[in-house]
Amino acid sequence: MKKRHQSAKSEIDFDKERANYALYKDELLSNDFSFLKKWMNGKTINAFTSASIPQSTGNKIKNFIGDGLKNVALSTVGVRLNNIETDAYWVLSGNDLHFFTTDTVGDLEEHLIFDTFRIERATLQYSGLLKTPIGFYSKLTEEYLPKVHLITFDIDGQQLPLEIHDRLIYHVDPTDIWSVKKQLQIRTKHLVVGEGFLEELKSIFPNLIA
Repeated sequence: MKKRHQSAKSEIDFDKERANYALYKDELLSNDFSFLKKWMNGKTINAFTSASIPQSTGNKIKNFIGDGLKNVALSTVGVRLNNIETDAYWVLSGNDLHFFTTDTVGDLEEHLIFDTFRIERATLQYSGLLKTPIGFYSKLTEEYLPKVHLITFDIDGQQLPLEIHDRLIYHVDPTDIWSVKKQLQIRTKHLVVGEGFLEELKSIFPNLIA
């Protein structure tokens, strides 16, 4: 299996694949990620990728709730970030960033919008590989973990950090479990589109370039 994996991987020219960014973006948006169109309710989708909520952010929200406080700062942008282990997504629409969280069955739970004012005052930094709930993983698995950038917003003096993935989340279809080549082709498209999101975001907001 390892030899098959290495053989299939060697056939992929990532530089050539990145040139297909626009094609792959439209393809994924029309198929596996078509739900984003519904959630955006007709608004333009310039770029999109997967996201996550850092453990620290989840704990911060829980602390506010535990203290019986209404978090005025965070409530100004409508945040209820309690579940840190379900899928989440970023969508760049014009100069706005849309952050979507889902519930345990994948339905939309929270829709948060950051406008130009918020983004121009945000910071972006590389944060390494996505930290998994179990905290460890094999070298083969590590290869497919997203690299994460932490974007931190200032919400009325409160720091709100959220994670941007360099690739779209990929849940392997059971019918593809033995097709290493097909899995790698799909993963490559997911990576190209995720990387493209970061590039488009930084091209509009140079303050996010480290």
